[in-house]
Amino acid sequence: MQPVLPSWFKQRQGKAEPAGENMFRLTAPNMGEAFISIQRGENGLWSAALRQTADGPPLASSDAEFPTPVETWEAAFEFYRSCLVT
Repeated sequence: MQPVLPSWFKQRQGKAEPAGENMFRLTAPNMGEAFISIQRGENGLWSAALRQTADGPPLASSDAEFPTPVETWEAAFEFYRSCLVT
């Protein structure tokens, strides 16, 4: 499922490109590359993660607590904003 890009991300001229199943590579001028992803847990709920490399350790992640992918993508973008946007 494709995420809905937040308005603040568009204003920073950010781009999101698919980088695997439920993973997107984020780029923007004056910003480092980052990867956001979502995953469905065993309980049927979704979790979000932010990484600096596609296979690196998470900089931020959530438990499987979101009921829909849309809410989970929003959480992933919030991780990006709070951890990497200055």
